[in-house]
Amino acid sequence: MNQNTSSQSDIDEIESLFHISVQPATLEVPQSVPPARKPSSPPTIPVSSPLLPPSSVSSSSQAFSTPAPPGPTLSSGFGGGPQYNTLTEPVWDTLKRDLMRVATNLKDVVLPNPYREDPGKALRDWDLWGPFFFIIFLALTLSYSATENKSKVFAVVFATLSAGAIVLTLNVQLLGGSIIFFQSLSVLGYCLFPLDVSALVCQANSTKLFRSLVVSVALAWSSWAAYPFVSTAVPSSRKALAVYPVLLLYITVGFLVLAND
Repeated sequence: MNQNTSSQSDIDEIESLFHISVQPATLEVPQSVPPARKPSSPPTIPVSSPLLPPSSVSSSSQAFSTPAPPGPTLSSGFGGGPQYNTLTEPVWDTLKRDLMRVATNLKDVVLPNPYREDPGKALRDWDLWGPFFFIIFLALTLSYSATENKSKVFAVVFATLSAGAIVLTLNVQLLGGSIIFFQSLSVLGYCLFPLDVSALVCQANSTKLFRSLVVSVALAWSSWAAYPFVSTAVPSSRKALAVYPVLLLYITVGFLVLAND
């Protein structure tokens, strides 16, 4: 009996210890901790104050809404002066503009005009169509009047003028010339115009005295036209080295005109 009583008391003691160990612990929150702050909202830009002025906004909206007008548009390309996008214009407008450019450049180079006082302003709108035409025209004229080997005459004249213009242009560049390469080619090609006229005039009269007089006038005219452009493009101490080869080329072309019979 006493044993049962002692065992029962042991069991009760164990249960009481188990209940005490399983009871959850309570956390005490200190009262001094301040409450969490609410995050601040990011700054906003008022709608009433636009970032761009009204004029620029209206112009930009018009730029996007207004279609581009038809016709040629300016673009960058080969040649001096303004370039045009010729894909959206008639062929006749392109040819007419190129012919007007050739006529203007020819007038600025071979005729007396105010631009000759400042060669830097002349041929600012340079091109290579005019020089190419004058070289082809002179070669065709001399080959047409040749009695034999017409193709060889054409090849010799064309090669002499083309190679001579390139060599003279490189000579000006190596002498410290301020003129650009293609502009120099354009000037030398346009200065062939008097010799083209002399070759055409000589077809009408085969008298040696008449032909010599016409060619001499053409040589003087071509030299006078090329001198200000070439001489002002190089330093004054090297002027003779730049001008002499140009005169030599035109004299060679003059002899070709006289020798062709």
